[in-house]
Amino acid sequence: MQRIKKLIAATAGLALAASLAACSNGDKGTESSNSDGKSTSEDAGTIWYSTKNSKELVHVAMADGVVNAAKLMGYNADVTVAESDAAKQNEQMVNLVENMNPTAIVVNPYDSDSISDVLNRATEKGIPYAVIDNQANNAKPDVSVLFDSIESGKVAGQAAVDLLTEKYGEPKGVVVNIEGDPVAQVARDRAEGFYQVMEEYPNIEVVKLADSQAPEKATSGVSNAIADAKANGKTVDLVNSPTDPATLGAIEALKTNDMWKPAGEDGHVFVISHDGMGEILDYVRDGYVDAEVVIDIYGVGGIATEILAEYSLKGTAVPTSGTFTPKGEYLNTEVTFTETEFGPTVFLAPILVKKDGADNPLIWGNAG
Repeated sequence: MQRIKKLIAATAGLALAASLAACSNGDKGTESSNSDGKSTSEDAGTIWYSTKNSKELVHVAMADGVVNAAKLMGYNADVTVAESDAAKQNEQMVNLVENMNPTAIVVNPYDSDSISDVLNRATEKGIPYAVIDNQANNAKPDVSVLFDSIESGKVAGQAAVDLLTEKYGEPKGVVVNIEGDPVAQVARDRAEGFYQVMEEYPNIEVVKLADSQAPEKATSGVSNAIADAKANGKTVDLVNSPTDPATLGAIEALKTNDMWKPAGEDGHVFVISHDGMGEILDYVRDGYVDAEVVIDIYGVGGIATEILAEYSLKGTAVPTSGTFTPKGEYLNTEVTFTETEFGPTVFLAPILVKKDGADNPLIWGNAG
């Protein structure tokens, strides 16, 4: 499909830009190859994206979103790759700001604190920049585009209520909630949103598995929860997972306990997962996973890039209210501006995906 071709192009761009990031900027007016291999004039200006790594498909897809949006808005695009190293990302950003003369920058911070010094230097030099996915502390970006993780938890919670009501005629049963890394804000927010919904239904018993995002921890935690439920004459009705890798761990526990069955078959345990990984989408299609709370991976970078092009690069401040309709194709077709401690901010809504929507090509996991 077209997305695969775009991702291949973006991946090639990552490898190219990694070497370019270490070099000083060439003379303006010459021609260079952008991320889709076409020859373009540097006079168009270049929007740079600083990504965490190029090994995980999710981060390649984020780069894809930035690259394609930049081209859509009439700019060149290049990418620096930190390869999960905060110090390396900061060094690359310093080089961009001091030597590369970027038209604008989009950055996904590996370390929300240490990135602030170079971002403030970008502000001093008048370089517009957007922060995506993870906030940048002690910095004032032109815009932050983030995922609404509390809402993701709420969406999962309501899906759990609906599934349990479908099974029992009322919201009741035993729910195992896998909690993520307690130091990760996204994990805390997803758990908070889920529990906000669960608290409204006293007949739903929630078993909390603290700090169990690692697949092996999810496997052992879910297995223990199943054993405890059986010892008390109960059964686990539903597992909610904060990430797809944790879901894979939970699946191993269900398989070991002969509870991994498709919807409609006796003994099926409801499973809700988060993010949009391809392997989990396959399970959604096959009826083993009941719902996937998908985040707009293409949109987070693409929409940030479009906002920079429509406002900052035209000399206009990004608003803190009102809506924005992006030109590119994303899961979020309209977004709302708000103001947070980080300045103008957009929170992207999660999308609940079930079997009939699992083939959506705008879901990043369908690219691989």
